[in-house]
Amino acid sequence: MKSKLLLALCVSAALSASADGFKDGIEYYKAGQYDNAITLLNRNMNNADTDKALSLYYLGASYVAKGDAAKAKQYFDQGVAANADCAYNYVGLGALALKDGNESAARDYFKKAQGLAKKNNEVIVDIARAYYNADPVKYAQDIEKLLAKARKSSKNQEPSIYILEGDRLADAQKWNEAATQYEQAILFDEDSPEGYVKYANVYYYVVPDYAIAKLTELLQKNPNSALGQRELAEKYYQNGKWTRAAEQYGKYIANPNHFPEDKARYAVLLYAGGKYDQAIKTCDEVLATDPNDFQVQRVKIRSLNDLKNYPAALEASKKFFANPDFKDRYNGSDYTVYSTLQMEAKDTVAAYNILEQGIKALPKNPGILNALSDYYFDLKDYVKSADLGAEALENEEKPSNAEYYNVTGSFLASAAQLSADPEKAAAYAARGAQYAAKALEGYDPDNSPVRYLRRNALLLLAANKNVVNEAVFNAANALLTRLDATPAYADPANQDNQLKNYVDAYNWIAKYYEGQGDAEKAAAALEKSSYYAGLLSSAK
Repeated sequence: MKSKLLLALCVSAALSASADGFKDGIEYYKAGQYDNAITLLNRNMNNADTDKALSLYYLGASYVAKGDAAKAKQYFDQGVAANADCAYNYVGLGALALKDGNESAARDYFKKAQGLAKKNNEVIVDIARAYYNADPVKYAQDIEKLLAKARKSSKNQEPSIYILEGDRLADAQKWNEAATQYEQAILFDEDSPEGYVKYANVYYYVVPDYAIAKLTELLQKNPNSALGQRELAEKYYQNGKWTRAAEQYGKYIANPNHFPEDKARYAVLLYAGGKYDQAIKTCDEVLATDPNDFQVQRVKIRSLNDLKNYPAALEASKKFFANPDFKDRYNGSDYTVYSTLQMEAKDTVAAYNILEQGIKALPKNPGILNALSDYYFDLKDYVKSADLGAEALENEEKPSNAEYYNVTGSFLASAAQLSADPEKAAAYAARGAQYAAKALEGYDPDNSPVRYLRRNALLLLAANKNVVNEAVFNAANALLTRLDATPAYADPANQDNQLKNYVDAYNWIAKYYEGQGDAEKAAAALEKSSYYAGLLSSAK
């Protein structure tokens, strides 16, 4: 396998399993995740079985990729000092010389590297990559010459050749051709993550399932690859497969070479999957080493709240909001959850104060406005509740039908509360009727929610000062159309019957015909109303 050939140049003895961290760092570098590579290479630098010269080369190469030439040179020089016979650090120094425009020095370094690694074709490809990174057009001839040499020497079986070719094609956005090259790399080194990960990254935005399948294949062959475990978890996460993402993150978190921030992501996924106890346990593990992790504290509060452990959730929320480092970072849900927990503790004043703090911090947040609307509704201040509910809708990007419906309750209650001022009462009812109409948009007449249709009729009636006009008449008939579409609604044996709505709808129709002077139709409607009233009485 190529991974053994890679290490043979700089390591005289076989590596034990404890060197996985060192190799994992190299894998992250090759996958283009340079910060992660730097973290793992530094973390494992002093392990007994780590090849320091090789680790220092990949640290330097990571800094080259990040544009920090000074830092890169420092590591390459240390690598040469650690093992002057390790060819890779000369490749790194040559790459820096090329970037500085010192082509002569670069060629000297590359010649030195090839002299030390006569049977290592990856060194040849790394030199080709250095030329490619410096200027793919200017050094096109050098690149092709080196790749031809590596092909001939390896009999076309050196995986890094195909990785570089794939990268060149990916840079040209030739995704299918790039994926084909990465598959060739896998063919000649089936347990190395690089080809699998690059294949998955190329294909994810085209056919996500292909990417996931390829990473699954990698872990079947190399189950301990931290990179492979993490990438598969990330692809599940990006694809919205949160349960699978959580399962895969669980396996990855057990790997010593996971990153602390990934454990925080794991907690989020556990919460999203409804595994609240596990989420809390993971949050506590993260907070034991990083007590100021904002996201993890939030997840812990939500998990405790969903478990209905309100006292613990309230204490966690108090701590969360008392942290000065978190100022200006809270979202609307942070405030509304905290307020709800105070309400559970029967501290309505504290609940209100939290929402007031929230609306000052986030003046147009729909969640906080809705929570304040509910707060005033409970206080029976229906007018203020309605106004706040309407403001929430105005600031909602795309209000749902349910959100439009919910606010109509406050407007209907406002109209009743304002009965001493008929004009104002009618105005609030009319506003509510507009929202009721929005709530009904998009529904088929036979499938509209009955409660939506009833409230629409009631608001239209209140808007016309309790006189049935044509709008109320039409609303009553729409309600009857919906009721007739479900025969069980007229069955007194059905505990979910809608007989009261039948009675009211026919009464409204009767009053409309009375107003029109049509006594015959009014009587027929009243007869229907009486019929359903009788059924309603028998149901009780």
